[in-house]
Amino acid sequence: MKKLNVSELKPGMRFTKPVYLDKENLFITSNTPITDSDLERLKRFGITEVLTHGDILVIDVDPERLETQLEDFIISTIVDEDLLPLKGIYDNLNRIKVQFSNLYKNTFALVQDVYRKVADDKVFDFGPVREQGETLADFVRTHNNLSYLILGMNNPGYYLYNQITTSTFYALIIGKLLDFSRPKMVDLAISCLVADVGMTKVPATISEKTDQLTDEEYKSILKHTIIGYQVLTQRIKIKNSLAVVALQHHERFDGKGYPQKIAATAIEENARIYAIADNFSALITNRPHRQRVLPHEAIKSMISMDVGKFDLKIVRTFLNQVSLYPVGSCVELSDKRVGIVLAANADKPLRPSIRIIKDEYGTFVRNLILVDLVKENHLFIVKALDLQEATSNS
Repeated sequence: MKKLNVSELKPGMRFTKPVYLDKENLFITSNTPITDSDLERLKRFGITEVLTHGDILVIDVDPERLETQLEDFIISTIVDEDLLPLKGIYDNLNRIKVQFSNLYKNTFALVQDVYRKVADDKVFDFGPVREQGETLADFVRTHNNLSYLILGMNNPGYYLYNQITTSTFYALIIGKLLDFSRPKMVDLAISCLVADVGMTKVPATISEKTDQLTDEEYKSILKHTIIGYQVLTQRIKIKNSLAVVALQHHERFDGKGYPQKIAATAIEENARIYAIADNFSALITNRPHRQRVLPHEAIKSMISMDVGKFDLKIVRTFLNQVSLYPVGSCVELSDKRVGIVLAANADKPLRPSIRIIKDEYGTFVRNLILVDLVKENHLFIVKALDLQEATSNS
């Protein structure tokens, strides 16, 4: 490995390979920008050299690419001292962005493989599902504010596999907030990953239909929970506590769901959690029969129109974490600046902390600008925006 003088490192620099403090201790992963706090940490510990096999990664600064790589164009991450806790949140999310993206893609690929094999009645090894469940659980247990990265993903591919992947992340976020142990988190992850295997037995002409379903087609959809449960317990032979989410995730807290019309705590806790995560993910995702809604509208729906559907205690727990304007969603402030919600303020869900991405003239900012709406009480959120539209130059 070649040596790099710390004095030559600058904020925003990225390398094609990981950078190490020594032969064993990682400093930053590949394609991760160095921040001011990283350099301060090196200085504080008296480190004058770091090691890497890589080279400096040159970023094409074509402004037409701003919509997909906003972080790549930040040239200064210096903020006021009172905003350093927020900067710490931003730095960590930026540091784990590549790791999260890879984890999401690997989960999507696994779900796709498993569901296709179930659809074709093929035998498969369940071990990778458990391993992925452990990886997902450990990742969510380790990191906070992950909705920022989830909502920032532009996910190609079949919507059902994206739906399962995103819902699993959100379910694990809820499990973490409920202080689940690691074994409970792993079980939650596994049960979520296979929760919709029954949908593979619904003909695509029905599941992907854009017109209104007939009564018979709707009944076919309703059967997917029982079919999924039977596949998991009889064919794959996983334990009932993992398969029950497939059976119960469309039950309602008020007893008006399906297939058994059970209510309240008769519904297993993991199924109540997944129902919330699945509903939120479904609302913010384009489906064959309808367009997605903004994350803010999804939250409003879940705490108002769909009030009888969910365990409200769990919904409130979820809301405290993701905010009424969910972490990762895009908003316009009263001074016409546009930003992405970086962190929720549990006591004041209408006043989260924001990372500004556009100034009042609609120009992308090149400095890290953070706003805590609890402290900046002269500002307020005017409206929620579509993130993809707001970050597009078209």
